[in-house]
Amino acid sequence: MDPDVRVKTTIILCLSYEVLYSIMKKKITADLWCKLESLYMMMSLSNKLFLKKQLYSLRMTEETSVLQHLNMLNQILRDLLALEVKLEEEDKSLLLLSSLP
Repeated sequence: MDPDVRVKTTIILCLSYEVLYSIMKKKITADLWCKLESLYMMMSLSNKLFLKKQLYSLRMTEETSVLQHLNMLNQILRDLLALEVKLEEEDKSLLLLSSLP
């Protein structure tokens, strides 16, 4: 099987029906990936503001384990990094400490 077809199939298997509808005309994996990027990784101001709001309002609850909380924090930080928002290590540490009960 062609590697391009295999990669495209793997990506498609991970998508919901709503997303599949918007990419169903893409024949090449690179085109499919570019469409997904344009849908979900736009470097818009609203995305950056939304993620920063999530980061600054993140608080650990009693039901959440420390590992789950760290995973949520790291996910937000990764998303911000993907949008080219850089935070200093000291700021990350302070955010972590302030999010703990």
